[in-house]
Amino acid sequence: MNKKEFEKLIQEYSNKGFEYGKPIKYLEFRNNATKQDFEKDLSDFEDLEIIEKQKRDGEVRHALYFIYSKNKGRVYVIKLAEKIRIITIYPLGRKTLNKFRKKGLYTEKP
Repeated sequence: MNKKEFEKLIQEYSNKGFEYGKPIKYLEFRNNATKQDFEKDLSDFEDLEIIEKQKRDGEVRHALYFIYSKNKGRVYVIKLAEKIRIITIYPLGRKTLNKFRKKGLYTEKP
């Protein structure tokens, strides 16, 4: 699935709202960001680089890799149901991003 198709799909579901699989305070602390930052990322797709479809326990999930710079990134694992369910969010560090870059999963922004 490419970025444009996924963007349309998310826009359909975002009108219904978001729900979180983990406590929002935990996610904010873990990622050093706010709930508004999370919802903004999922609505504007500016830094989205990789979309990975996952099948677990009979359900379809999507791992969205947002890469902000050469040293920072974030992964959102979401499920599209009645609402957008954000299962978890975790940060990506420099070493992981270097591995992705070497494997050719994404290219650095100029």
